[in-house]
Amino acid sequence: MKTPQKAAPANTKQHQPANGQQAGKDPFFAAAHDIERAPESPFFKGNKVQRKMTVNEPGDHFERQADQVADKVVQHINQPKTVSNSTTTATAPAATSAVQKKEDKKEDKQEKEQNGADKELQRRPVFESDADPNEGNTLKRSSQSSAPDVSPQTQQKIEDSKGGGEPLPANTREEMEGAMGADLSGVRIHNNSEAAGLSNDLQAQAFTHGNDIYFGAGKYDPQSQSGQHLLAHEVTHTVQQGGNGVKKKGIIQRAEMGVADSGKAKPHTAEGDIDKRKKTIKVQKIEIPGFKYDMMPSKTDYSFKSTTRSGKHLDTWEKEAATDKGFNNKFDEMKKKELPNGGTAPAGNNTYFMVSKTNPSGGMLFGNPDEIRTRSVRPNWRKAGQMHEFEVDHKVELQLGGADNDIGNLWLLSQKINGSSGSTIKTSIENAIKETLKAEEKNDPDRVKGMSVGSVKDNYSITVVSFSKKGSPDSAGDNDKYSLSDIQKGEHLEGMRFLVPGKDDKYLKDLVDTNHVHLFFNERRGRAVKMPKKGPFKLQNTKKYSANIDSVTYDPQTDIMQQGGSGTITVTMFKTSKTAHSITESFPINAIPGVYGGFISRKDILDKLRPQVKALSPVQLLTADFNDDGELEAKGKVHTTIPLIDKADIDIVVDSNGLGIRKVFDGGEINLPPPFKITDTSLGITLSDSGLTVDGNMNFEIQKLGKGEVHAKAGTSGAFALGGSFDFDSKTFKPARITVDYTKPGDGGDGGLSATGEIGIPAGTIKGIKSAHINIAYANKEFTATGTAEPDIKGVKSAEIHVSYGNDTLVIGGSFVLDENMPGIQSGSGNVEVTRGPDEIYHVKANGKAIPKIPKINTELSISYDDGALTIEGKASYAADRVSGEVMVGATNRAIAADGTPSGPAGDKFTAYGSGKLTLKVTDWLQASASVRVTPAGEIEVVGRLDLPSAVDVFPKKSINKELFKVPTIQIPIFAIPLGPKSIGIVATIDGGLDFDAAVGPGQLKDVFGQIEFNPSHPENTRISGGAKFVIPAHAGLKLKAALGIGLSIGPASVTGGIQIVGGLGLEGEASAAADLAWSPTTGFEFNALGEIEVHPKFTFDVNAFIKAELDLWVTDISKEWTKNLASFSYGPDLQVKVSLPIHYKDGEPFDVKTDDIKVTYPEISISDIAGGIADKVKEEML
Repeated sequence: MKTPQKAAPANTKQHQPANGQQAGKDPFFAAAHDIERAPESPFFKGNKVQRKMTVNEPGDHFERQADQVADKVVQHINQPKTVSNSTTTATAPAATSAVQKKEDKKEDKQEKEQNGADKELQRRPVFESDADPNEGNTLKRSSQSSAPDVSPQTQQKIEDSKGGGEPLPANTREEMEGAMGADLSGVRIHNNSEAAGLSNDLQAQAFTHGNDIYFGAGKYDPQSQSGQHLLAHEVTHTVQQGGNGVKKKGIIQRAEMGVADSGKAKPHTAEGDIDKRKKTIKVQKIEIPGFKYDMMPSKTDYSFKSTTRSGKHLDTWEKEAATDKGFNNKFDEMKKKELPNGGTAPAGNNTYFMVSKTNPSGGMLFGNPDEIRTRSVRPNWRKAGQMHEFEVDHKVELQLGGADNDIGNLWLLSQKINGSSGSTIKTSIENAIKETLKAEEKNDPDRVKGMSVGSVKDNYSITVVSFSKKGSPDSAGDNDKYSLSDIQKGEHLEGMRFLVPGKDDKYLKDLVDTNHVHLFFNERRGRAVKMPKKGPFKLQNTKKYSANIDSVTYDPQTDIMQQGGSGTITVTMFKTSKTAHSITESFPINAIPGVYGGFISRKDILDKLRPQVKALSPVQLLTADFNDDGELEAKGKVHTTIPLIDKADIDIVVDSNGLGIRKVFDGGEINLPPPFKITDTSLGITLSDSGLTVDGNMNFEIQKLGKGEVHAKAGTSGAFALGGSFDFDSKTFKPARITVDYTKPGDGGDGGLSATGEIGIPAGTIKGIKSAHINIAYANKEFTATGTAEPDIKGVKSAEIHVSYGNDTLVIGGSFVLDENMPGIQSGSGNVEVTRGPDEIYHVKANGKAIPKIPKINTELSISYDDGALTIEGKASYAADRVSGEVMVGATNRAIAADGTPSGPAGDKFTAYGSGKLTLKVTDWLQASASVRVTPAGEIEVVGRLDLPSAVDVFPKKSINKELFKVPTIQIPIFAIPLGPKSIGIVATIDGGLDFDAAVGPGQLKDVFGQIEFNPSHPENTRISGGAKFVIPAHAGLKLKAALGIGLSIGPASVTGGIQIVGGLGLEGEASAAADLAWSPTTGFEFNALGEIEVHPKFTFDVNAFIKAELDLWVTDISKEWTKNLASFSYGPDLQVKVSLPIHYKDGEPFDVKTDDIKVTYPEISISDIAGGIADKVKEEML
């Protein structure tokens, strides 16, 4: 097979900006195409090949580079924004199968220099790599950690989900593209239960597969800096995995579960030390044991979030420690050298024993070689072979964000040294959180509202400014610890050896002595306890926590060497303990071939042993073993039956010192029933050989009511009992304190939380309350309050007020009756209550209904009372003689503003008020509307301008025709008219007259206005006064009739003719005059007015002349006629024509304008003068 040609190192490849920009046009650090991609092997060409996915090793080249990029991305995102050059982009491909792992370790200081010849061909990447492009699928590991195998099921789930998920949020993508110089449009985020399950399977906070990023539960948080760092780290992997499209062995890149952001604190950006939106908090100092101090990734500005314990760390240690060649080679060498047949397929007994070289009887491991191999990776001896107990411990405690199942965070530590380190750190963290919460509460109470130590520990990322050492030793010596490397190298085997037949028959034969039953209290290792097959048994311990053996039954098999035997052992535990109830339990004896006896399994201990702590009740053991002395060594949880703390996480330790509990409760762990709410607590319990001790205190409150505090009751050692007090708001209540107690149910009564006492409200404390006496009680989760209160409300005649408690609120309330002497109010009643407002001050409020004492109004009014002001008001229909409408009426002890509404503070005097609009029937033909008000005495009064129709007809049209005078006929000689042979003399006659023609009406009231004074209580005094324009459309005319006649009758001749003069003097107009109006119930309605029309015209004349002459000569007739329009002209002096019409109306009388009442002023006209003058004009015209 041809070996693939070795490619140039990744950091010397020539790069071209994807968008054609010059290399210098980069973002503030090297673009994404300078992030080295996971190498692709060119060996597989053509069709894409997919192999089994694997997980890369933490701390490798790609992980270190991803951490570096993430650091700078977060710095870039959170620095002040500036305008930058366009970025060069490298596309993150959508289909790749490489996936890698992230773990917070110290970065290796490994970088390769670029080849000098290639330096001019590319930009130098900020993050150089030492990865070999020809590595292909061979992965390098730069730390002691190992990656979990990817099961076929997990691999299939990942493949099925690829390309799903959601794209990066627009703003997050924009910021990261700007920082990384990469096109991240193909990145997909998986943040659901399936992704969380896959992450858990891979023991990762998050992992990346191609362009798909999967997050563990709660780990996707692009708003916080820790979340941005994790996201940027994974996004970098998507760029690293961009390749040539060949599907190679899938490498899973992951962020190790539980590691706290590489121990690097991110800058705190919120005001103060708490950011509730980002869920971050800063504390000043945490004390940790000295031997843990050097284990911390950072001693200052360290950020972490508590890691949940999975309980798998023991299996992780055994698996990782037993797989190294160094350990296995050394173990195989010992087995081959010391055991018959090299420990392979022995004839007969296949149980072997490993013992200390220096003290073979001090203890042993037993089992077949593979079982001993596995069990030896958790030695219970020091390197030199002395027996000593070690525990698998987390270097960085889980409560400080350490990884649970990360082998790099595990070591073996002396049980004696490690004893109380967990509780020491826990207490220090809680105290540090409390100090920050208290400090912030002083500055901004709202900032810490709803926060508790427990909620912070469970949900917040904690940044500690510095760590300090507490206690000793400062460090763990070589005899007190084993590192993973020590075990993997087999250094712990140096002080041990196998028991060899012949050489060690003394020990081997003792194990099959049939006179004694050899009992191992531990299934893995230990020192056999020899007991006579038949009692009495020697193991009758006086220690309180040891197993006192009551009886043993044992049935050996035919071949003890091949099969061993089985039996039962009955033991009594805690026989003389002051803190735990005695327990008697039987355990099976499990067979050990080659041993006359057997062992008690851990599983049986856990399944059967159920300790009962006297003061707290049931215990669930999580780990349990008996040591070689029959002493129980166990850890577990107390599931207490005390309701107050039954949700608390209480750890218990059982060892040679007895039962041990030290627990300081967080507010979230205390089940304080409503309406009580915990504000702070340092309440703790300590369980020791001397019994249960309760210490500290618990502060609580009832919102808007008061605060309380309880602490351990004096003289109650060994029992869980609390006592204290609750103080109501002392500004309002006096006395204000009641007593509070808590006892465990069954301890002399029903138990639980109880309270009792009497409080009061003195005069002058709450406006509207003269005094109150209240009895308070709390029992059986029910809060009660009873009592009475005396009101002090102006306008209230009497009240009955009681005190109660409901809906988490103290209720003071009852009923009241109004004082009937209140102006405008006949009666009223309602309810009254005392409430606490937003200003934290108690206020009296009341509401109800009232009946007004106003004539013609019987609508119910609403009553309201607030802070001393009593207001009664409502809208009512009003109907009375001549008046109807709607009126708002009320009464109050507040001042009445100019607009008629209550305003200002409450006073001692009550005043009625109100306003509205009523319709007033003035006459049958006239209606008006008027504004009304309520007098201070509570009476309706209409005072104001009436709103009337625009025009009201008062009388119809009236016509007047009258002949003023008639002129007697006058004869005037004029001239002779030739007619044939003769001349005829003409005599003129003048007659005529002057007629008057007038019409008035209809008469109308226009622009009517009126003032009304009306009080329904005194209708006889009602007055309406006002005015109007009385308008009379009218015309009047003087018609002049004048005729000039020509007369002659002589013989057969006749002459007729005349001059007709038609003249007219006319006026058209509208007489208007102010009309005085008045109305009262006794006189009715009347008005008086005078209408006048006056003009100064001249006569206008049309003059037409005609003459006709006729002559009868018998033989023939002669006839002649003349017609001519002589003139059209004005004539006459200044003339005055005037019509006046007096108007009078009175209610109850018919309205009639009499002709006799009309006065006409007309000019003196001399018809003779006019006619003469006209004759002269006519003569001039004709002749």
